[in-house]
Formats: sequence, C-alpha cells, structure tokens
Amino acid sequence: MALTGESPLWDVTRDCLWWLDIQGQRLLRHQPGGTDAAIPLPGQCGLVALGESGRLVLGMEDGLVALDPETMAWERLSDTEADASTRRLNDGKPDRLGRLWFGSMDMSGRGIPTGGLFRRDVDGTINKVLDDVAIPNAIVGDPASDAIWFTDTPTRKLERFDLAQDGGISKRSTLLTLPEGAHPDGMSMDGEGKLWLAIVGPGELIRIDPASGEILARIALPVRRPTMAIWSDRTLFVTSQRRFLCAAELGQQLMAGNLIGAAGSLGSGPDLRVAGV
Repeated sequence: MALTGESPLWDVTRDCLWWLDIQGQRLLRHQPGGTDAAIPLPGQCGLVALGESGRLVLGMEDGLVALDPETMAWERLSDTEADASTRRLNDGKPDRLGRLWFGSMDMSGRGIPTGGLFRRDVDGTINKVLDDVAIPNAIVGDPASDAIWFTDTPTRKLERFDLAQDGGISKRSTLLTLPEGAHPDGMSMDGEGKLWLAIVGPGELIRIDPASGEILARIALPVRRPTMAIWSDRTLFVTSQRRFLCAAELGQQLMAGNLIGAAGSLGSGPDLRVAGV
C-alpha cells in the first residue's frame, strides 16, 4: 500500500511491474506469480522509466538517477531542481528518439505553478521546455511521430506537442478538455495505440483515440484518486493514492493506495526507453 502510488512501469525483460510510493520513498516491484519487493529511496521519487541498457531511470527531488536493481549501483544523471527545496520531479516518459520528457512540481500539495517541463536529450543535456507548470502529468511519447502528450492537471486539458527537429515545441494543440471536477493524472498507451488516462475525482479510467480525442471507453474504479494505468501483456495495472483522503473516505475506498489489477488482452504499449542510460 502507498500514500501516493505512481508511475507503474511494465518491465518486459524482468517480467515484473515497477511502481512508486512517492511519500513513502520506496520503489516497489510486483512480480506476477512471484515475490513482491520494496527498495528504500533517499527521497521522494516521481517517475520511473527504463533505460536502453535495462537500468531504471528515477526522477527524484534533486534530479535524475539511474539504478541497476540487480547490483543496486546508482549513477547520477542530472541535478535538475536540486537547488529548489520545495520542488520535486513528477511524471515522465521517453519519446521515440529516447529523449526523456519529465516535469517538476511544488511538493506542498497545493498545486502552486512553480514547476516546469524538461527534456533530457540523447547526449544527456537537460533543457527546460515550459515554465509555470503546476502538476505535470500524462506525459507519453508518440511512437509514430515526433510528438508527446502532456497535461498540467489543474487545466483539465490533455495536450499534444508536435516537436521540431531540435526538440522544441513546434505546435501545441488540445486533444481533450475534461469537465469541472475531473482531474487528469497519469497516462499510458496500450498495444492497439490507444491512450489510457487516469481521472481523479470520478475515479475512472478513460480510453482515448489519440487521433481524434474521442473517448472510446470508461472504466469505473473502486478508488476516487487513480494515478496511472498501464498494460502488461495480460493485465491492466492501476496505481492509486490514499493521501488527502479523510477517515470516512478511506473507509469507503478500501483499495486506495493499493496496486489494482484486472485481467485483459489489449497488451502493453511500445517499449520506449531512455537513450544513453
């Protein structure tokens, strides 16, 4: 169980799911049919992604690190936001070229727009792409073109950024705007190329056509604060949050903070990895 479960990542090589307990400062591993494990972390971690070597890329309070989970060897990749004691990294995924897109946010939980959106290039250079971001989420790279999807949660807008050759934003468009009370969180892609977005408030997942923005399906969940969903080859996994829930809400949402799994056959999305790690 996690205070804020986040960033589920299917590791096809190790046949396991990695996910995070942000405030609990733990990297968690779920081995279907096997033994689960927890790795203590030296701070709050907001994202976990796979490097092309198989190492894990973690977004910590004070920058990016690479972790070999077999040897527990660490390598610092950047000091992004290390000089900002009130911010931490939050959410991130690679694009089809292996550049890692990731955000930062205020740690108070008040949604103050002091964060940003960053891009780690293949050579390891970090570039700040956006300022004044409150809660960066739904960062997914398009496997078919130079583009990413992105949301700043309080705006309730899921956006698409088409990228120039140098990695800058050449076009910014809104794919979907959610109604009042519905807050977009994490997102991933299934094996058919459709997007799965977790919605805090109503407590649901929506499946989206990335070309049109049409909502193809809605799945109601037993928690009101789902944070992200991801497919393995045979299971839909959903992380969730219990932070911010009162005692009555916790009594009604017994699965809050747990990893939720449901059998299915849509399959995992593209295996995009962080280049040079």
